[in-house]
Amino acid sequence: MQKSSIVRKGARIAIALVAAAGLSTVIAPATPAAAACSSVVDAKYATTNGSIVAGWKLVQNSACTERWGQITVDYQPDPTGIPYAIRVEREIKSPYGYYLQAAYNKISGVGAEGTWNTSHTTNTSSDSDRHRICWGYATYSGGWKAPSSWPNCTAWRY
Repeated sequence: MQKSSIVRKGARIAIALVAAAGLSTVIAPATPAAAACSSVVDAKYATTNGSIVAGWKLVQNSACTERWGQITVDYQPDPTGIPYAIRVEREIKSPYGYYLQAAYNKISGVGAEGTWNTSHTTNTSSDSDRHRICWGYATYSGGWKAPSSWPNCTAWRY
């Protein structure tokens, strides 16, 4: 009887410790190291026959202090095809609303597969600035240029 009582008491203590450890893990706030930024903030993909052929991404560094646009072309069926274009925009918050602070464009290679990045822009990880990516096709006018308007944009990301 005494041994059985000790075993039950030990089991209850073990269960209580496991429950307390699980509870503290859930309740404990994330430390800065544990709350590292995800590298992809937003992404859109173009598909052909169910396969991804190109992707446009808003990415950031692990410290969340810089963001940039990235275009990846996984499959280019036409080596003379029109290149893709991407744009990253950063807006800054003012007492009068947001205003465009920076915009960087990048054009993929003509008929090329690979990955291209825009220039980097600052990120504050608060609502004092926001970013988005836009994508489209380059236009030709004495050379490949970014489109004059960007109808395909993601939502703003803070």
